[in-house]
Amino acid sequence: MADGKDNLLSKSWHDSAWIPILNQSNVMDYFSERSNPFYDRTCNNEVLKMQKLGIADVQLQNMQGTEYILLHVQEPILYVIRKQIRHSPTQVTAVSDYYIIAGVVYQAPDLGTLLNSRIVSAVSHLQ
Repeated sequence: MADGKDNLLSKSWHDSAWIPILNQSNVMDYFSERSNPFYDRTCNNEVLKMQKLGIADVQLQNMQGTEYILLHVQEPILYVIRKQIRHSPTQVTAVSDYYIIAGVVYQAPDLGTLLNSRIVSAVSHLQ
């Protein structure tokens, strides 16, 4: 059951050049760096970026498909980014969350992965 999603749970990514200047206004640019394995280049954010239109929430809401949003900020150390599928201006489905702590990006485990880990750990203690 080791698919690509599970492999990303054990990875992290960072770019040392960005870390001293990372803030709420540039964290999405940092997350969209080419070397970041968590970023999907086919997302709506990238389409808007390539069209040089800027990325505004209003523009993303009028598109359908994969997008990234800045979900939570606790400057200067924590940023949470959500990958979601937009179906309509008012309907989205969360796909995964990523957290950036001190400039290092990690994928947050989904509930199923977390529960599985806890159950395996509990069962192993019973043996």
